[in-house]
Amino acid sequence: MNSSFTGKVRFLIILLFIVLLVQAGIIIHLLHNSTDLQSLKIDIQNTLFITIFIQFIISMILIIFLPVFLHKAFTEIHNILKDITQGIYNIDIDLETYKKSVDKEFLALFASLQEMLKSILTFDKLKKDKIVEHHNRILAILNLTMDGFISLDMKGNIIYINDNVTEAFPSIAERQNMIEANFPPEVENNVKKYVHHILKSKTKQQPQQFFVPAMKRHIILNSAIIRDANGQAAGIIVSFSNLEKKKKDESE
Repeated sequence: MNSSFTGKVRFLIILLFIVLLVQAGIIIHLLHNSTDLQSLKIDIQNTLFITIFIQFIISMILIIFLPVFLHKAFTEIHNILKDITQGIYNIDIDLETYKKSVDKEFLALFASLQEMLKSILTFDKLKKDKIVEHHNRILAILNLTMDGFISLDMKGNIIYINDNVTEAFPSIAERQNMIEANFPPEVENNVKKYVHHILKSKTKQQPQQFFVPAMKRHIILNSAIIRDANGQAAGIIVSFSNLEKKKKDESE
């Protein structure tokens, strides 16, 4: 197995210390055993040049090695965090590979990231399941009611429309833009204008009644504003009352 980052740094530092000790030992040996001053001076100079050169090489390895290793380690961490910020949680972190290439401190960080991703994936799945559950519950309620409903975003795009509106006004469909699309006169002059006023003012409008000749009755429009956590308008709901034909009571 490859040496860890800490092990490599420790080895280079110990090597520097050994070179320093050898340097000191050689100089002390020369001072005690040399008889010629000129020869002693040359030997000490040579010893210093050689050992300082070796120390310089080891120091340069440390200076170059440290940033390269740290950049590699933090780049991998940065890539993982970048994916997380983009909503990508299904990231495979192979700890066995990192055990051979990173130090135990960095390995602990990758292990923590792996555990965090598992927790995020679990939470994300539970959140999606709960959202789908509530979404289906709301759709079921809207489809069981006698009234019609349209849900739109603040650009006029129809997000949801229940069966009652679809049956009464076939020209209105999901994924249409209520403002940009063209509709038959009863929709164009009533529903579309009503929606346009809500989107323009971003406020709830008073109920409005209009007559539909094909249905031979009046339809009542009402509205509500959907707001986000900051209180900003995020969408609108338009309701259609009196869509169903009223059945006459049967006489006994």
